[in-house]
Amino acid sequence: MRQSSKEDRPDKPDGVDKVQNGSMVQNEQDMKRLGNEMDAMKTNKELEEDGLVPDPKQE
Repeated sequence: MRQSSKEDRPDKPDGVDKVQNGSMVQNEQDMKRLGNEMDAMKTNKELEEDGLVPDPKQE
């Protein structure tokens, strides 16, 4: 199977070829953004109080 190149996909963002697998973030800016997103997430208890079902625990 041939990998598509950037020329095949002009909508592909710059830097995707340099992404490090196994890491949630690639730089400090992404780390700060992700931290803010995680701070804003509701806990399972808060979701249940709102009548929602939280995601199942992953093992």
